Amino acid sequence: IAEQSGLIVPIGRWVLQEACRQASTWHRHGHRIDMSVNVSARQLDDDELIEDVRHVLQESGLDPAALTLEVTETTLMRDADATAKRLRLLKELGVRIAIDDFGTGYSSLAYLRQFPADALKIDRSFIGGIATSKASAALIHTLVQLGKALSIETLAEGIEDQAQLETLQREHCDQGQGFLFSRPLDVNGVEDFLNAARSTTQPLAIS
Repeated sequence: IAEQSGLIVPIGRWVLQEACRQASTWHRHGHRIDMSVNVSARQLDDDELIEDVRHVLQESGLDPAALTLEVTETTLMRDADATAKRLRLLKELGVRIAIDDFGTGYSSLAYLRQFPADALKIDRSFIGGIATSKASAALIHTLVQLGKALSIETLAEGIEDQAQLETLQREHCDQGQGFLFSRPLDVNGVEDFLNAARSTTQPLAIS
């Protein structure tokens, strides 16, 4: 309903403001982590998104390189040429761009090269069977190699057990997220998690 009515635009603006404010606070406390924020199709259609991001970065003082904007693969293909242009303007601000739910949409390799993406987030639907299914493992291998060929980081979503993590590590997937690392947390929970994580060398990704 928010997407259809256009309310997703002010809601998304508020989410962006709060996320950048909180990330900036964590940075001042010594937690140098990145913040990822989902951008909806309606937001991406609006030219004001560029100015919103610029204003929020200035207001919060957050390093632009610490902010990743996540856009689903399906959203990218709604108007690929216009979207690519808008994403390039966002990249000029210094932020990172991630393609979310990668593998579930309809993008072609020709268009994928046009999008200034820094990361491909491999959809969780491909992760569940990688430790036991040769077909799933082969698909993950292909997606990770695609990222490497395009010089784009790969991040696996929905990692829930050690076997999945070890398979992804063997494939040299760059990052991962999922319940194996943590369940969703509030602000205080995230701070406790980060403090505990300082004592481990296990690679983590929070978004």
